[in-house]
Amino acid sequence: MRATVQSILTVLGCATQSLGYVLKEDFTGNGYRNFFDKFEYWTAADPTKGFIDYVNQDPAWQNGLIGNGGNIYIGVDHTSIAPQHGRKSLRMTSKSAFDSGTLIVADISHMVNLLAAMDRLNETSALTLEQPDTCGTWPALWTTSQTSHWPQEGEIDIIEQANGAHYNQMSIHLSEKQGRCHVDHDSWMRASRDRWGDCSEESQRGCNANDPRANSFGGGFNRNGGGVYAMEWTWPHIRIWFFPRHSIPGGSSGPLGDQPDPAVWGQPTTSFEGADCELNKHFKNQHIVIDTTLCGIWAGGTWVSSGCAAGTGFETCEGYVKNKPEDFRSAFWTFKSLKVFA
Repeated sequence: MRATVQSILTVLGCATQSLGYVLKEDFTGNGYRNFFDKFEYWTAADPTKGFIDYVNQDPAWQNGLIGNGGNIYIGVDHTSIAPQHGRKSLRMTSKSAFDSGTLIVADISHMVNLLAAMDRLNETSALTLEQPDTCGTWPALWTTSQTSHWPQEGEIDIIEQANGAHYNQMSIHLSEKQGRCHVDHDSWMRASRDRWGDCSEESQRGCNANDPRANSFGGGFNRNGGGVYAMEWTWPHIRIWFFPRHSIPGGSSGPLGDQPDPAVWGQPTTSFEGADCELNKHFKNQHIVIDTTLCGIWAGGTWVSSGCAAGTGFETCEGYVKNKPEDFRSAFWTFKSLKVFA
C-alpha cells in the first residue's frame, strides 16, 4: 500500500513540475541596485548564540559589509579587533514570503572560505592541509517563517556548514505539533543521509543529509568558480540540487533559464519526501535568509573537534574571532543571481 501511495505522489509531483515555473521575483535584477532593499535586517541578539553584532543596512554600507557592483557582496568586518559583543556581520531576511510550489535558484560565485592562516601553511608545522577553512564561521542560505513559534512553520537549510567544512549540509526542521513527518530512506538522491526518518525537532533536531562533493562548500566551491543551488518545494517533496560551475544544465529549462524545469535536471542532491509526511502542514510562509554567524552553537561547539583550536592556536572560538580580523577577509558571499519561480 505504501509503495502505491508513494507512486501516486511521485506521479502527481511530476505532473506539478511539468506545468513549468515562471519568474516570481528577481532579487538581482535592475543591475543589482535594489537587492538590499528587498530584505529586512536582524539586529537583535543572535538566536544561535554567535559572537556577532548584526547590523542594519546603513551601517553595513558604511562599514563595507555589502556591495552591489558586478555581483552582490555580503561580508563580515575584517579590519577591526571586535568589541566584547562580537564582530559585525549581517543576517538578511527577504521581505517577500513564499509558499508551496516555489523554486529558488541561487547562482553563487563565492561563499565563506579560505582561512588566512591557510596562506601560511609553509610558515608553521601546526597547520596541515587537512584542517578546515575559515574557522569560526557558520554561513547559511535558508528559508523560514517570521513567526515566533519556530519551527512550527518549518525551516529549509539549502546551504549550511561551520568551521570551514568541505561539504554542504542540507536540512529541514519542523515540529511534531503539526503532525507526524517521516521521510523515506529509499528516496532518490545523491547526498548521504545523516539524521533521517522522523524529522521533528523534538525527536532528533530535524533531518539532514551531506553532499559528498568537496566542491559543494567553502574553499573547494570557490576554487571551482562556485555554482548553482536550486531548492524546489512542492507538497510531495522538498528537493535541493547543487550544480558545480562547469556542469550547470543549459537552455531555457536549466536552472538559469527563463523556464526552469527540475523534472529534467536528473538526480537531486537531497530529497526530503515520504508518504508519511504532509509537507504542507509543516512548511508555510517561507522567507529567504542569508547570514554568516560567527562561533555560536555549531562553530563554537565544534571548535576543538573541528581542528580549529589546534589550527589557529586559540583555545576559544570567541578569542580567535575577536582578535584576528584579517583572517575574515574571505568570509563573504557573492551572488551572481537570486531568483524565485512559482
